[in-house]
Amino acid sequence: MARLVVLNDNEPGPGLLNEWGWSLYVEGPSNLLFDADTDYHVIEYNAGKLGVDLAGLDYAILSHWHRDHYGGFPAVGRVKPGLTVYAPPGPSFRLERLGLRVVTVRDPLELDDGVIVLPPLYAENVGLYELAASIPSARGRILVVGCSHPGVDRLAALHLEVVGEKPYMVIGGFHAPPRSVLDRLAGLVEGPICAAHCSGDEAKEYIARVYREKACSVRTGSVIEV
Repeated sequence: MARLVVLNDNEPGPGLLNEWGWSLYVEGPSNLLFDADTDYHVIEYNAGKLGVDLAGLDYAILSHWHRDHYGGFPAVGRVKPGLTVYAPPGPSFRLERLGLRVVTVRDPLELDDGVIVLPPLYAENVGLYELAASIPSARGRILVVGCSHPGVDRLAALHLEVVGEKPYMVIGGFHAPPRSVLDRLAGLVEGPICAAHCSGDEAKEYIARVYREKACSVRTGSVIEV
């Protein structure tokens, strides 16, 4: 079973700090952090409130080099110096100067715990590479995304190509996609579609209306067990 804890999302949660950003803690065979929000104060506070021990992390994954995804890593560097962070090509010094070990991912990477880091896709609209991850769970694989700048449908299709199966679930930011992208996504994901962070209200409302059986609502503090 995988246990997902949303440490920060654009949507606030009661009793927690909140800002524009995205950070997801995954508890399974290993404990990992996918993205680290914008501000380390938010990560530290919310982790404490939600019972997440950042010192117990086994590794982290950074989806892309935008501050609302890597800005909170100082909180990790203080309690877990030397932690490995799998990241796309980019300014790795930003994390290395925090005492973290950056591994640049250029090809599909399967880790010992069964997590697969998908190869980076280039997003011409923002001029950077972006990673996504495939997390094993009791019901199937979970596709975790950051902002989906290359297109969340392209990331889901990449999952099918690399892993050899459709993801059971997708969670993360979809970057205000057009409806055609969401339609393609719905055909590539077996179960819940959890639009978060930069997905936008229009996308969330469309998923809830057209794909009601797959719609999944998340916010800061959400806990999902799969």
